[in-house]
Amino acid sequence: MFSGQDLAKDFLANYLPGYILGQLDLSTLETTTDSFVDDQLKEHFSDLVYRVNIKQSQQAYVCILLEHKSYQERLVPLQLFRYMNQMWSYVISQQPASEYLPVIIPLVFYHGATTWAGSTKFSSLFNATDELKRHLPDFEYLLLDLSTLADEEIKGDVKTRMTLLLQKHINDPELVSRLVDLAYLYHQMTTDPGQIEFFKVVAQYLIFTDKLTKKEITAFLDRATSGKGGEIMPTVAEQFIEEGIQKGIQQGVLIKAREDIVEGIEIRFGQVPNEITESISELSDMVLLKALHKQAILAKNIDEFILALKKSTN
Repeated sequence: MFSGQDLAKDFLANYLPGYILGQLDLSTLETTTDSFVDDQLKEHFSDLVYRVNIKQSQQAYVCILLEHKSYQERLVPLQLFRYMNQMWSYVISQQPASEYLPVIIPLVFYHGATTWAGSTKFSSLFNATDELKRHLPDFEYLLLDLSTLADEEIKGDVKTRMTLLLQKHINDPELVSRLVDLAYLYHQMTTDPGQIEFFKVVAQYLIFTDKLTKKEITAFLDRATSGKGGEIMPTVAEQFIEEGIQKGIQQGVLIKAREDIVEGIEIRFGQVPNEITESISELSDMVLLKALHKQAILAKNIDEFILALKKSTN
């Protein structure tokens, strides 16, 4: 939902602080297609970054990092810092190299059940005196906590409001009745040419969260789209199920490849050390796994295999 240009611009226009918004030319906003996230960070980040020019400057731009959270994590500032560092490293690696690093504005979008309790400052992770804090890096992330907003306080156009309201109430025990009000709001989109595509995303989100039955989702879509829910649901469900099957197949192949390597080492050299098993379990490159399987068969001893494993993971 947030990757759409219109919704992204409206969302940022309504929820960025005025002192930031006044410096940005939102007409230049684009969603980046570059991935700044390594395998370890993928479990934490949705990898959604906006790039937008600074007013009165054709060269300077800022990156807005939108991080989505449905539960609280104390180490969010550290996760953001690692992500920001990767983004800067990526910028440096490009040719021609930029003279300056872009400003990155981290924005945490939270829609958990309780109010966000953690500090928004990176320095809060350290137990240090004021004198020592002088030598620590620091930044402060913006926080949009939907649990602190009443429904009528949620701003923006129809798409923005319904997206935020849906995520705010997704864990509400009365979600089905909430959707009646949302359907009325969605019904105002009847003149939007992108309405059906947007509702496909909404339907996919509702299927993924597994809070409603297929019948309840279809009824909601019918109310919101003047009876087109029956057209939307089969397409979305089939696509979603197919994607899930493909991911399951891929995951099964990876698991089997890892097990084959461990089994090969075990047969030839006896019990496999835990650190080797753990290293292999983190690998997801099939070409690399096949090469290691060959090494498990051909290595003269366990040390030779460990050396091959270290080279491949480096």
